Amino acid sequence: MQTTEQGIINPLNLPLIDTTTYSPLHEVRDEEHRDAIAADMRKRGWHGAPLVVLPDYLLSLTGVHRRSAAELAGLEEIPGVSLEDLFEACGTDLWDAINSDEEYMNASCYYDYSRVIADHLPEEVIETYGLDMH
Repeated sequence: MQTTEQGIINPLNLPLIDTTTYSPLHEVRDEEHRDAIAADMRKRGWHGAPLVVLPDYLLSLTGVHRRSAAELAGLEEIPGVSLEDLFEACGTDLWDAINSDEEYMNASCYYDYSRVIADHLPEEVIETYGLDMH
């Protein structure tokens, strides 16, 4: 598994982007957990997988607690990778996968990316990048 000098786990060697201004998918649900992560980040900085994001929407799909912890710890940058780049690295086009999803094509509201992720990405990639969204 590839880990950068800064402690970022990125085995697919995807381009890292600063996601500091991105919105989380939901609110922090466990403040104690977030606070423990923030304490660790104050000592060691960011360690672990980058957040997985949708850059066109400035939306983080993963890492709600890590994002909030990074802000509490005063980190200047929050590393992320694009979901589209992640799909491409796995040999699949994200938008083709979504557009081939009959249920999505008939939906009139927010798309649930967890299904397309589970259907098209290898389990080890889902685990490593924190994409188990269930």
